[in-house]
Amino acid sequence: MAEEDGNGRMQLEEMLTCPVCQDIFKDPRQLPCGHSLCMGCVEKMIDHASDVPFRCPDCRGYFGQIIGVQKSYTLANIAEEFRVNRNRMVQDLKGVCCDCCSDNTPAFKTCLKCEVSMCKEHVKPHLELPAFTGHQLVKPLSDLAQRKCPQHEDEVLRYYCRTSGRYICNLCALENKQKNLATETCTIMRRQITEYMDERFRSLQEKISDSTHAVRQLKAEIRSDNQRSGSVNSCFNSVTVVLLCLWFIVLYYAYHYSVENQKLTEAWDTQQKHVHRMYSNIAELMVDYSERSRKETKPPETQDEGNFMLDLDSVSPFLKVSADLQTVQRVKTKLDYSVSKHRFTEAPQVLSSHCFSSGTHVWEVEAEGYWDIAVSYKSIQRLGKDASAFGNNPKSWSLMHNDKGKLAAYHNRIKMALSGSLQSNRIAVMVNFDKGSITFSSVDIKTTKLHEFSAELTEPVCLGFGLYRVDPISKASIIRAS
Repeated sequence: MAEEDGNGRMQLEEMLTCPVCQDIFKDPRQLPCGHSLCMGCVEKMIDHASDVPFRCPDCRGYFGQIIGVQKSYTLANIAEEFRVNRNRMVQDLKGVCCDCCSDNTPAFKTCLKCEVSMCKEHVKPHLELPAFTGHQLVKPLSDLAQRKCPQHEDEVLRYYCRTSGRYICNLCALENKQKNLATETCTIMRRQITEYMDERFRSLQEKISDSTHAVRQLKAEIRSDNQRSGSVNSCFNSVTVVLLCLWFIVLYYAYHYSVENQKLTEAWDTQQKHVHRMYSNIAELMVDYSERSRKETKPPETQDEGNFMLDLDSVSPFLKVSADLQTVQRVKTKLDYSVSKHRFTEAPQVLSSHCFSSGTHVWEVEAEGYWDIAVSYKSIQRLGKDASAFGNNPKSWSLMHNDKGKLAAYHNRIKMALSGSLQSNRIAVMVNFDKGSITFSSVDIKTTKLHEFSAELTEPVCLGFGLYRVDPISKASIIRAS
């Protein structure tokens, strides 16, 4: 058998040998006569055949000045595989050495599970000990690294797959089996679904046929019996009349409901406007009363304690002041306040009615949301939005708290970001005319200074609030003043 294999390899090698270079074909090309040559050999022969016409080296056939050659893909694949197998056999003939010996001792067996080659001495544990019972021993192999699965590196190639034409490992075989099972399952399910759909389609066709037949019978009965047809039509007419009546009733109630809803909406808007006017009148009366009382007692510059209120003449139409004039809140709808040259027209701000021009004064306020707490000259501009905003001019100093909880100090368009966040909603504002300072502090268990401005105060100053968001709600209240 070995001699037959050797003869077969020799014959195959002769058939795969180029007649020019006497080596295995490399990029073989087929001549018109049917013989094959390496592409490199064909080019060399054409280069050396300038005077002598090109002829086939096997049959000496002449093909003219233009030679048509074609690549033989099948012959190229066979030659390449034969070259690889021949190189592997040459490597095997060199001998396999024992992986456990330090010298080049010839190997006796190769363990496919341990992936090592061993001599007669080191293979004895595999032959004698029961722990190595499942280890498969074969003839010495020199290409153990090539026998590993490229996809599963810990597995050895054991089986030949006819579909892919290559060797695979146990895991690849299991995956192919699962893939085949899934394919078979999909095929069976597709066949069952197709059969079910065909059956349902036939059943539907039968029902349509029965319905068509019943309709035809009904038409025949109606044509044959005029009296019965008249009674059926009268019944249909009665049902139609009842349905129309019900439809008109539904339309009537829907229209009635829409009209009532419109009337209620208009009445609600009217009441809201009336409440706003009443609120504005009451607030103006209270301001007049407080002004008269204040003039009868003390001037505002010397009054430190008592009713410290907000000035309704300065309040923005986008702010709503409480009845006691101590709390202000941002609103979405513009309120109907009386026209005043002291009112903030665009900026949602308000000033206090009391101002001071000397001494030391402390206001304690409570604020939430997006706000500005400011100390401002009474002569601050009231028109516009940017120029009258607290901190955007040289006549006001403000502490701002935005909707993200960040703090910043503003004066004359200069912003100074403050570190940290508020632990309480209460803020203390202190103005010291003698020292020339304006201090903002957080009031909790203890008082923490947030920022201090140095300012030369040359005019009477007031407390101011700026509120900028409706959601979340923004409002501020005066707790006490001293």
